[in-house]
Amino acid sequence: MTSKRIVPSQTMHRTIALNRNENPPKSGRFSTLKFWEIAPFFKCPVVGICLTLSEQRQVLKKAGVSPKGRSPFEIHELLVGCSDNENRVSKQVDRLLNRKFRAEITPLLELNEKVFIGQWASYFHGGTFVGAFWAASIKPDLSAEARGRIFGDVHMSMHGNVEQDARFKRQLALYGEEAAKMREKAREATRSRKTLQKENAKLQKNQENLLNRLASDKKEMVSMTETLASVKAAAGTEELEREIERLGEDLVDLMETIKVKDTRLADFERKNRQLSAALVKQKDANVSLQNDVEMLIQGAFRGDRCDDTCPSYNLCQKRVLMVGGITKMASLYRQMIETRNGIFEYHDGYMKNGAKNLEHRVRRADMVLCPINCNSHAACALVKKLGKKHKKPVRLLPSSSLNAIGEAISGKRDIYASDN
Repeated sequence: MTSKRIVPSQTMHRTIALNRNENPPKSGRFSTLKFWEIAPFFKCPVVGICLTLSEQRQVLKKAGVSPKGRSPFEIHELLVGCSDNENRVSKQVDRLLNRKFRAEITPLLELNEKVFIGQWASYFHGGTFVGAFWAASIKPDLSAEARGRIFGDVHMSMHGNVEQDARFKRQLALYGEEAAKMREKAREATRSRKTLQKENAKLQKNQENLLNRLASDKKEMVSMTETLASVKAAAGTEELEREIERLGEDLVDLMETIKVKDTRLADFERKNRQLSAALVKQKDANVSLQNDVEMLIQGAFRGDRCDDTCPSYNLCQKRVLMVGGITKMASLYRQMIETRNGIFEYHDGYMKNGAKNLEHRVRRADMVLCPINCNSHAACALVKKLGKKHKKPVRLLPSSSLNAIGEAISGKRDIYASDN
């Protein structure tokens, strides 16, 4: 945090010493300067870069100065202001920095100026220059030219960090908005899943009632059949014949009733299967949305995210066709592709309108993405076939998440690539 602060204007005037060719006094071959003896233009960046905010507070506490109620800028200015002479604060700063960077600065202080500048360039471009910067500040035998070069590197780096920090905050705000939208979609999916579960439980209860009634009707039919058989065996009188005829009509009515109930039971079972399948699909979509929310938030804080400086970032107006996936996430797919200077096209993967439309889109695409977890086997097979036919690269993704799509278009994952 402190390494990104711009050098305050009141201390920037101290860089006038760069033009005076003044070298600090030497006190021996490997002796070092104290914090209050280093070049004035080094003092502000040394405090801002070499000490973290917690270490700055620690210095003030040990020197008997309370940091409570002081802003980071006020603490910084206080430490810089105490660097003009030897005092409790400046001695604490000197002691802490020498102890913190002892292992790094010891070999550097023994180098001559030419070798030291070469090592400084290596550390600076590698981003590990904090210890080397302290060594340069207290090394008494560096020329004014060498000190000016080192100060210039650090000064311009601090300007660049401010711009980078602003860009990161803009991206973080965008990620936060997208994450909020996806969390709301996840909550909607959860509500839908609970509604489906309640309806499914109600259908199961109705099915159980129908099965019980059907079993009761079948028992009654068996009883009536046995009664009819006994009546037929008992006597052949006219009254008995009429009774038999009546029982036969009742039996036909009962069989019709059972047939109607069997039809209703089959309808309930079919609807129950459809709702169960929809519930499973909704659960999968909910899990995928939740995973995307977590990866989106984590990506906002990773230092290795892909941006416009990455070689794999720019799609150079390539047309990317997405077949299948979660339809509600199509806008997020489009944003990812178009942000990387690509042209996005989407096909939901359903073949109800025939394969001609899909083939036309594959033929004019530069790359085809096909998540296997949100497509039928027939759709995946057709995409691979059309890719081979028209010599188009096809990526079969293990999931329809934004992370899987990002890795596919950047070339980081290719294990499901179709052979074209």
